[in-house]
Amino acid sequence: MNSFDLNDLPTLKEFSIIAYKWLSENYPKFDGQLNMDATVELSFPIRWKTKMEGEVFEWVVSDMGSITLRLGGLEGNRRNPSPIFYLSLLKTEGVGFQWADPEGNSVSFPDPSILEEVKSRVQLYLDSVS
Repeated sequence: MNSFDLNDLPTLKEFSIIAYKWLSENYPKFDGQLNMDATVELSFPIRWKTKMEGEVFEWVVSDMGSITLRLGGLEGNRRNPSPIFYLSLLKTEGVGFQWADPEGNSVSFPDPSILEEVKSRVQLYLDSVS
């Protein structure tokens, strides 16, 4: 695994924009939030609330290549709510940039398998609080 340098910042931002576009298509905004116009300059971190299984969650996409799903209701207003789902970009020798889970395992993203993973994590959270 290699560390990022200043030359990587535009690439990280590009990956983050791709992630945001894919996630916002699959997890649309709700509660009167306007969807971004394609011509509007994105400002990071990009945040939006979505509803899954009747609960409110918030997606946060940073320009440094991280994606976080966390609680979006009153619980989400705590200073640092625990992530329910998290991915970040890693830079590896020969491969370049790749998405990884918190343990550093490579993850195919964007990929339909992510939808099942997020659903599973959300259900796990909901089961833990009921």
